[in-house]
Amino acid sequence: MNKENNMRDVLLDIVKHTHSLGFIQAVKINGNTGNETEIEAMDDDRSVVLKGKLHNAVSDFVGTIGLGKLGVLSGYLNFEGYNDPSSKIQVVKRQRNNESVPEELQFSSTSGYNANYRFMVSALIDEKLKSVKFKGVQWDLTIKPTQQNIKDLSYWAGVMGSVEPTFVAKTDGDVLKLYIGDGSNDRVEIPFATGCQVQLKKGWAWPLAQTLSILKLSDTSQTSISFSEQGAMKISVDSGIGLYEYILPARTSS
Repeated sequence: MNKENNMRDVLLDIVKHTHSLGFIQAVKINGNTGNETEIEAMDDDRSVVLKGKLHNAVSDFVGTIGLGKLGVLSGYLNFEGYNDPSSKIQVVKRQRNNESVPEELQFSSTSGYNANYRFMVSALIDEKLKSVKFKGVQWDLTIKPTQQNIKDLSYWAGVMGSVEPTFVAKTDGDVLKLYIGDGSNDRVEIPFATGCQVQLKKGWAWPLAQTLSILKLSDTSQTSISFSEQGAMKISVDSGIGLYEYILPARTSS
């Protein structure tokens, strides 16, 4: 696989795990001398914090790079004219304070299609995502959802989502159950995992729509869900290109 195709695959992967969710508008890429490429993002409501890392660093991503206007970038990447071996995606850099700083992506093809995608200024992406902080918690229970689990949750979200935006996760014996609705209204109880060795009793709640959007990425990925009784949930998605960890702080407790 050549460098340009690899760049396109990486960018498509980042866009899939951010923009395609429908609630992330900007992405921050941190690269240090080509050894690591890390990804940060957050939705406007601060209900989801993303911390990701590519399995193989991108040498052209050095320093802080902001990806805004993700819909535009997605459009460039999915244009048929750039989906062939002769097309190129290059990082254009310029000198700033005696440093070579990534400024934009240049798309080109032998058929004459050319386009440029400007990166956000590092100060702007730093300001937009300045609240992306997660000190870490103890993860008490980790499960691997099945496609049937996700299908069931999607079904019940369609039924209940318009009247109840959150779900509660608790264990009942060794069964993890998701509860949508409460005792004073319509309610649904969904068995989600069995054989749980740790009990979840606090009844924290998390956003249903965002959780489901993230889980639906797992059609071609390895996914796990971790719960903390300190009030956090983590959905880890390994795409093969990168590991994306979505942290969702609890909204309420019962």
